[in-house]
Amino acid sequence: MKQPEQSTKNRIMDAALDLFCVDGYTTVSIRDIGKAVGIKESSIYYHFKNKEDILHSLFDQSEQWTQIRKVQFIQALDAASRIECEKFVFAGVAYMEGYLLEGKINKLIRMLTIEKQRSSKAAEIYRQLLFTVPLEHHKHVFTRMRDKGFMEGDDPELLAAEYQSMILYVFHKYFSGPGLAEDEERTAARIELSELLRRFFAQHICKEE
Repeated sequence: MKQPEQSTKNRIMDAALDLFCVDGYTTVSIRDIGKAVGIKESSIYYHFKNKEDILHSLFDQSEQWTQIRKVQFIQALDAASRIECEKFVFAGVAYMEGYLLEGKINKLIRMLTIEKQRSSKAAEIYRQLLFTVPLEHHKHVFTRMRDKGFMEGDDPELLAAEYQSMILYVFHKYFSGPGLAEDEERTAARIELSELLRRFFAQHICKEE
């Protein structure tokens, strides 16, 4: 019994997110979500209290997904004896492609881009998702790197801000339009971000021996 229920719950969340990221959270109704899933409104209320409950579940899901990857990244950093330039570049590109462009998180960003013009709460969540949470993680990473002797003297908080700014610059430059980006755009974004990260590495991170 639990597996079909969980499957229906996930389908509701997926359908809701698809609608939210196109039309915005405010304009989508429970009826719209039920129609997209192919179930009655009453079936949605069996799994969720209301539309806001669906939204909170989506945020909780993305937070859990993000936390797992943060832990994995820190564990890999702690195990490293050196930082190579191309691995540093790969990690930065992977952050853009695996976080900002990851299906569900990218849809949340698109939804919040619409809703932050209507709701101060949405604007705050947008700031958390794109600035506050990533900056705190990057600061933690650069602090670890400094403590391990991979770089010298630089302020981890300033490095985190510069690092995130580069990634968001490329992200918004290539991926602010409607729908999914073309392969050519993804390739161009990857090349441009890689070059920026190499310059960042050369300026701030200890050079390879």
